[in-house]
Amino acid sequence: MDFVRAIALLAHPVLACALIFWIWRQYSWRKASKGMKGEIRKDALEKHEKNGQFILWAGFAVVLVAFIGRMVAGWRSSGDIFAEIWPTSLHGTIGPLGLALLLIMTNLGKTVKRKRLAGEKFANEKLKHGRAADFIMALIFIHAFLGFLYIFAVL
Repeated sequence: MDFVRAIALLAHPVLACALIFWIWRQYSWRKASKGMKGEIRKDALEKHEKNGQFILWAGFAVVLVAFIGRMVAGWRSSGDIFAEIWPTSLHGTIGPLGLALLLIMTNLGKTVKRKRLAGEKFANEKLKHGRAADFIMALIFIHAFLGFLYIFAVL
């Protein structure tokens, strides 16, 4: 067993688990915010908005680590970094798709913030942002399960 290849391939799932935990805490905002009032809610909302941006960049980093891991695996297996880089499973296809959806959801969140600060109506965008979060959470758990199964195929 090639340990360098294994470590390169396992870096993505380890980082992804941390990101999933962070996204779950971010997703829990909707329920937690209902009991907040005043300055506490304002501070928590600001933290939610800031964390949304960080999660987006962390998502890009986790996907980049996945591609780098596949490049290292390809190099170690056949001497070609592109040998294993292309997605060969549903898991590999859903990852970049999920990242695109995360980008869309983040942009919806920015629209909500912009309209809220401008004093405009933002309920429709807020609803879309929440529904996008619901869909992304379902996709995350499907993706994670497929990734768990995929680990046994690539190692």
